[in-house]
Amino acid sequence: MRSFFIFMFLFLIISFSNSEISPFPFENDALLWKINHPNSNKSSYILGTMHLIEKEYFLYPKMLEKIANESDKFIMELKELPNQDEILKYSLLKQGSFFDFFTTSQIDSILSYSNSNLGIDHQSFRKAFYKVKPYVFSQMITQSLFNGKTESYELTLYEFAKKNDKSVLGLESIENQFNLLDSIPMNEQVEIIMESIKNPVATKSQFKKLQHLYSKQKIDSLYLELKKEISKSPNFEKIFIDNRNENWMKTLNPELKQNSCLVAVGAGHVGGPNGILRLLQKKGYTIKPINLK
Repeated sequence: MRSFFIFMFLFLIISFSNSEISPFPFENDALLWKINHPNSNKSSYILGTMHLIEKEYFLYPKMLEKIANESDKFIMELKELPNQDEILKYSLLKQGSFFDFFTTSQIDSILSYSNSNLGIDHQSFRKAFYKVKPYVFSQMITQSLFNGKTESYELTLYEFAKKNDKSVLGLESIENQFNLLDSIPMNEQVEIIMESIKNPVATKSQFKKLQHLYSKQKIDSLYLELKKEISKSPNFEKIFIDNRNENWMKTLNPELKQNSCLVAVGAGHVGGPNGILRLLQKKGYTIKPINLK
């Protein structure tokens, strides 16, 4: 559970059927896949992303830019990046304070970690986090794990879409995503935070491993890493994966039949024995791995 929030956006499991799909794991490692339906002459592509990644692991060759330029539209998790006011709106507690959910000793550990690892002194932390939801602090922990300059696939593609007049279709809203975070029981949020700050070296090492797997384009290995992390949270698959994926497929299936699309979603949504690729195969689509290098 230590890296729950790090991996949360990279995992997707769908109910399994007896339809013919590719064996697990895939024979070829790839983050980019060409998608075709037998009843359509349109080709689409699905790209597994990391929403934020260190520059040395960022894969964005000219070939991917060419695919983006030839696509009719982009399909992404959100239609556009949320602004700071939207994020703040959903990040604040309606009642009580951040500190109400922790014991005195846990608060002491959080304050010590923030001072040592985030450069936030005790007084500043108490003031800044008094009214925010605990998972906001988890996100700060995640951001602190990056070394040097970072890149964002989403930001890169949103900017490309704007510059080249490409339409962007969102699979869900920012409110949907925050509602998912709010559905995590508070005791689990507390546990996730305390495990993350207990051993920051191990947490950072695990995060580095994830980025390395991504750079090697090991889509199913990413799935397996996440599978280990969420095994202690029995409600995760239904809340974050099964229900969410069913809603996504209602949009993806018709769009991929009618248009040439570039779909860009978290890499964990793409791989795995019941990920998007294999789910599309059950709908009759053929898939072909495309190496990004």
